[in-house]
Amino acid sequence: LYPIISRKREAIKHQASETQAGATAQSAETQGLRFSKAALFTGVVVVLLAVALWQSRNFGHRAGLFPWVIGTPTLLLALLQLVKDLKKKPKSVAVGEEGVRVSPDVANRRTVVILSWTVGFFLAIWLLGFPIAVPLTMLAYLKLAGKEKWPMALIVTFCTWAFFYGLFERMLNVPFPEGLLVSLFKSS
Repeated sequence: LYPIISRKREAIKHQASETQAGATAQSAETQGLRFSKAALFTGVVVVLLAVALWQSRNFGHRAGLFPWVIGTPTLLLALLQLVKDLKKKPKSVAVGEEGVRVSPDVANRRTVVILSWTVGFFLAIWLLGFPIAVPLTMLAYLKLAGKEKWPMALIVTFCTWAFFYGLFERMLNVPFPEGLLVSLFKSS
């Protein structure tokens, strides 16, 4: 019995020393900066946010409030994400919700879908203006991408519109320009 126990102890000690050596080698590898696609994307976001904030430096107090209140924390969070992306070891398989492994093809498809929604939101804001685009894009996203039932989608859409309208239009009196289509429709 004693030889079996001592062999088990030796095996455990050997395994622990290999794990520690592997962790030391891995930490030495991860200390360097890793330039990945994620780091490149986050770097582009940081640059765009910085340029947007720089461009809004000469806005008036009321007009500059929105980009600075939204842009400053977003820029700080993007910088934090950039540091994490640069230090992160690349993975071959993405991990999705609830720790489920997701193939790179599925992860790429999901990325394209969410980027398409984001571009769609920006186009709606440009074409319709903030006050109209916010509730329309919220409802479209909840029904098409979120697959929410009508009552929940309408309640969330209304609450989003009420918050947006109450805060920016009524309380802060932030003037939002009309969208391109709205201004063309009014001028005809």
